[in-house]
Amino acid sequence: MLHKITRVSTSKLTFALSLLLLFAFAALSARADDIHFTFHSSAGWIDQDLTSLTGGTLPNPGTGVVAFNTIDNGHLHVYYSTTDQHVHQLYFNGTNWIDQDLTAIASGPLSLGFGGISGFTIGHNQHIFYLGADLHVHQLYSVGASWADQDVTVLAGGPVTDFDSLVAYPTTPDNHFHVFYLANNSNDLHELNFNGSSWSDLDLRVVAHALPATRGWMAGFAVGTQQHLFFGAYSPKDKLHFAHLAFKNSKWINEDLTAKVHGLPLSPAAGITAFSVSANQIEAYCVTNDMDVHQFTWKNNAWTDEDLDNNQPDNSINQMVAFRTIPNNQFHLFYPPNDLYDLTFNGHSWSDTDLTVLTGGGIPNGSGGMAGFAIKNLQYVFYVAE
Repeated sequence: MLHKITRVSTSKLTFALSLLLLFAFAALSARADDIHFTFHSSAGWIDQDLTSLTGGTLPNPGTGVVAFNTIDNGHLHVYYSTTDQHVHQLYFNGTNWIDQDLTAIASGPLSLGFGGISGFTIGHNQHIFYLGADLHVHQLYSVGASWADQDVTVLAGGPVTDFDSLVAYPTTPDNHFHVFYLANNSNDLHELNFNGSSWSDLDLRVVAHALPATRGWMAGFAVGTQQHLFFGAYSPKDKLHFAHLAFKNSKWINEDLTAKVHGLPLSPAAGITAFSVSANQIEAYCVTNDMDVHQFTWKNNAWTDEDLDNNQPDNSINQMVAFRTIPNNQFHLFYPPNDLYDLTFNGHSWSDTDLTVLTGGGIPNGSGGMAGFAIKNLQYVFYVAE
């Protein structure tokens, strides 16, 4: 079937999407949302309202979410922005969940309250990056039992930013830090890089000849020193495409994945997530404009596209999260069209489970972040719920 495409300039599309997101956040600002934790153990799926459990500050409805476990002590951590524009941590010490106001502890600036937050742990040290109300990228990092704040934009000499997704990860074994964000009033993705002694800024659109990026969720990770970043971008004909930047052999490579697989354009502002199976296989997920979740697989040096036909139209602008469980080698994708769903690939076929119905848990709020990880075959997912 042929569809008539009306071309609109990239700048007009960016402006329209910005207004859409602003109206969505404004509409949600009066609603009370909580941070929920859904996890799978030997007892099955369980959902907990961590905000109620800890008496913590309510999350901003449009906040990003980042979560991980610290391997040395087995603690679970989730970070997000609250309605008072502070960055909070909820952490599980093995017995109880505890709430910490990291902005107050580190005397850092207010966050934008919505959009980007990302981070990682190296040993027991935690590194959290967020967008400040000053439009700078800031790092909150743990120093023993305390926290400190760094203005990374100033240190790197990078451009200011506005509401958007953030992606941050370290490369190994060099332990360099890499932070990705969209420059303010621009379609240029920038990388802030810490080489162990100093921060620097790189315009990836210039260096990699990348497609102009759009505001919205991004995903990325490193495999050793190889880096991968997935995001929404505008094609030369102003269609919204799924794009990939890869750093290999000391240079950045730009790929228009939608064009490579002759796929459908993306759904505006919907979730994007990805993970590595091995050095030779990558799985990336997005929502196309038919409202289906699609799986992009890189294997045998080529990209393929599969419509997962999940039968749950994903018309929300929530983030999604995906990961692989080891040792059973299953793929898990968590996405929020209405309830929270788990798409699981058992090595042969996909199955779809409504976790909200199964656990009696929260309903994703329609605009917030989501994060998760696996510890062996156990699964942990954190999200903003109504």
